[in-house]
Amino acid sequence: MSENSSLCEICGLNPAVVKCPVCGRFVCEDDFDYEKNMCLVCSNTRCEICGKKPSIGYCRVCGRVGCEDCLIEETPVSYVCRECAGKIGLELNAKKLRYKLR
Repeated sequence: MSENSSLCEICGLNPAVVKCPVCGRFVCEDDFDYEKNMCLVCSNTRCEICGKKPSIGYCRVCGRVGCEDCLIEETPVSYVCRECAGKIGLELNAKKLRYKLR
């Protein structure tokens, strides 16, 4: 822990008692999700679809946050999850590496 890291790196108020195995933050018990074995920051920013990787954005259709494996990039700032892509009829245009409506 760093020089002032005896306090939780999330709340800054309570004593840090556990190190998050995902990000390495030292956090208090209130800011650690024991069920998921990670701090609340990591837990709250996980992909809502697979739960394995950090999220990179959200689906413009259903609003779920997702990771690079679960989201399809329509534009540099717009994503659709694979499930919604199937529902709204997106297909890959392999030559342009973009998705388009069928």
